[in-house]
Amino acid sequence: MPAATIKIRTQRREGALTVRALIRHPMEIGRKLDDGTQLKTHFITRVVCRLDDDVVLDADWGGGIAKNPYLSFVVDGVDAGARLTLAWTDNQGERDELVVTV
Repeated sequence: MPAATIKIRTQRREGALTVRALIRHPMEIGRKLDDGTQLKTHFITRVVCRLDDDVVLDADWGGGIAKNPYLSFVVDGVDAGARLTLAWTDNQGERDELVVTV
């Protein structure tokens, strides 16, 4: 999978940080096509988000998540200049990570 599969937008208001992320990924569950071809499973299994050194989101995902998943969550008590890291790993060993300063 090529680099830069993650897009993040953040908004900090009164110490609360809203994180919106779009992850470009096929999220294939291994279905069979009309011609009988079996597709290989290929989906994100883990998403971890850290704020500086603290884990603020740790999610186990599976094949039930849609293609190119969108993720949104809020973290309280965030100071300006904090470092946000969002990383994912999939069942084929691929991974990506994006670090932004909020």
